[in-house]
Amino acid sequence: MMDESKARMEDPEARLSELFAAYRSACPDPEPGAMFTPGLWEKIEARRSFAFRLKRFSRGIIATAAAVCLLMGLFLARPEPTVSYQDVVTADQSHDSPADEDVIPAAYERN
Repeated sequence: MMDESKARMEDPEARLSELFAAYRSACPDPEPGAMFTPGLWEKIEARRSFAFRLKRFSRGIIATAAAVCLLMGLFLARPEPTVSYQDVVTADQSHDSPADEDVIPAAYERN
C-alpha cells in the first residue's frame, strides 16, 4: 500500500485522472429533456434581482424621455411667422371704416 500511495504522489496526472473518473461516476451527466431549456431559463429569471428589473425599466424610461425631448426640440425649432409693429399698425388701418376715410380727405379739401 505504501508503494501505491508513493506512486500516486509521483504521478499527479494519474491522480487527476482518477479524481475525474471518481467525479464522473458520482455525478453522471443529466439527460436533457424537453423541459431542460425552459427550466434553465426559469432558474435564471428567478435569480435576477429587483435591481436588474429596475435598471431595465429605467433604461426604457430614459429612451422614452430622450425621444420626447427630441420631438419637442423639433417642434419648437420650426420658424414662427414674425410680425413687426409696422405690420400691426398697417393691418389696423386697413380695418378702419369707410366713413373715416371720407371725413379725413374732406377736411383737407376745405383748407
